[in-house]
Amino acid sequence: MKAKMKMLAGGALGAVLLTLATVSGAVAADKVVLKMVGAFPIGPSPTAEIGNKFMESVNRLGEGKVEINYLGASDVVPTFDQPEALVNGIFDVWYGAPNYWSGVVPGGDVTELSTYKVPDNGPGSELYDYLVDLFEQKGVRYLAHAAGDVGVGTHFLSTNFEVASVDDLSGKKLRVAPLTRHFVEAVGAEPITLPPSDIFLAIDRGTVNGFTWPVADGYTRNGWQTVAKYLINQPMYRSGAGLAMNLDKWNSLAPEVQEILLKAVEEAQLFAQDWFAKNEQEQVELMKKGGMEVVDLSGEASQKWTEIAHSALWDYYKSVLTPEQISDVARLLEIKQ
Repeated sequence: MKAKMKMLAGGALGAVLLTLATVSGAVAADKVVLKMVGAFPIGPSPTAEIGNKFMESVNRLGEGKVEINYLGASDVVPTFDQPEALVNGIFDVWYGAPNYWSGVVPGGDVTELSTYKVPDNGPGSELYDYLVDLFEQKGVRYLAHAAGDVGVGTHFLSTNFEVASVDDLSGKKLRVAPLTRHFVEAVGAEPITLPPSDIFLAIDRGTVNGFTWPVADGYTRNGWQTVAKYLINQPMYRSGAGLAMNLDKWNSLAPEVQEILLKAVEEAQLFAQDWFAKNEQEQVELMKKGGMEVVDLSGEASQKWTEIAHSALWDYYKSVLTPEQISDVARLLEIKQ
């Protein structure tokens, strides 16, 4: 009898364990796993930390429901092929420079001209919803533009020649990012496209006379402070990091999971404010220690620089957006035409 009771008890326990395993398996099966690729590797790049923060927030807020797995950066998909790869569903979530979308979503980086503390005003705002609609037309779910406050974490020009006004840039060869090309052309300089890895030698050998770069994004890690002489203290645009998602994958998510992602977006945008300010301050101090001089322009020269930078990029947007879209963007960004 005791042996029989023992067998029954063992059988009951086995049944319970099997049930728990089945339930656990069902829960695990219900959890959504998203694959993330970024323009810059997490760790060396402060900008990539926005993608990392978003991932950490999703994994914390969505525990048991949704999880993001980081696959890598350009070692997985070449940087400038990533937007198309996201559209095609090669991976699910992306982070990188907002202007990297200009080839897929013309005008998708209009928040570079935003004067709001959070460039897109965050989820639920009219501007945010406008960008969601703009990206959806190209198979992308817009998630965020996360940046420092206005004038913080932005693009700056570094040179090996003295600069007192934009007039001094005429005829110079300046390495540009896609975002700053329009400004450089507008001031009569020659825009040169080079990967970041080539900037050091180009400046050192005089192949280019200067270059634009968001100072907060690891400037001194590249050693540029040892070959560039001047940092022109004229912030341009917003820079920061963009977040986006494959539209079909987004639409497949339950509303509860979508809300988790949007909450994580808000956390990443809040984090970006202090993060870029901290990194920019640290970088500028290291640049000074490296021998660079920070150049402040006079009031009139500073205003002229800012106006040209703004109008050059705005003219570009007018060339890629319809008149109706331009009217909407001008209203949403409070830009006087």
